[in-house]
Amino acid sequence: MSRRCIRCNVNIVDDAIECPLCHGVLETGKGDEHSIGQESVSLTYPDVTASLKWMQIVIRAVTFAALVVAVTVLLINYYTFDGVYWSLIVIAGLAYGVITLLYSFRERKSIQKIILTQMIFSIPLLIALDSLTGGDQWAYKYALPILFMGVDVGALVLMIVGIDGWQNYIMTEITTMFFSIILLILHFTGLVDTSYLTVISVAVTGFILLGTIMFGSRMVSNEIKRRFKI
Repeated sequence: MSRRCIRCNVNIVDDAIECPLCHGVLETGKGDEHSIGQESVSLTYPDVTASLKWMQIVIRAVTFAALVVAVTVLLINYYTFDGVYWSLIVIAGLAYGVITLLYSFRERKSIQKIILTQMIFSIPLLIALDSLTGGDQWAYKYALPILFMGVDVGALVLMIVGIDGWQNYIMTEITTMFFSIILLILHFTGLVDTSYLTVISVAVTGFILLGTIMFGSRMVSNEIKRRFKI
């Protein structure tokens, strides 16, 4: 037995208790069919249960990855300790990111826009915190490369799952690659003190972007043209 939304005039085939379009109350019935001449057309909304389950898996995976990164930065901070507990700031950022992801999923916000916006605002914030905590450039050595790799890997997972429209994440990958290259330039010019994580960051973001372009083919090309109005 399906449920029907009288506002959107669609049938819901899963066990949702509200319409996924207007979030209105659903009616229980046999389904709505409209006759067009000799034909009968049924308006049925696709089953959204699978995508919701995938998103829950993604959230668990991201939470687990955040825990792994938190332990990793704690170990790096411990073995390279120079008087600054920069790992606590990174862990706080990871916790904030996970909470934001949970909020976005619950409130049905655009996840890719939130990820991209927060990454851009996190860059000057991390640099400022680095300066305020002694200017040891831990932001350039560890925090920023980890941030770029985390955002790109997260975008890749969300693209595979198909959450929020996979083609939208191409802009997240391009932006992440752009900032990674800038950090690499700073690395080789010696303007800032960086680490091997900078090179790894460029390699990871570059391979993910290249793979997306190769497998996405014309769809990626059309999305880039649309975004940049080419």
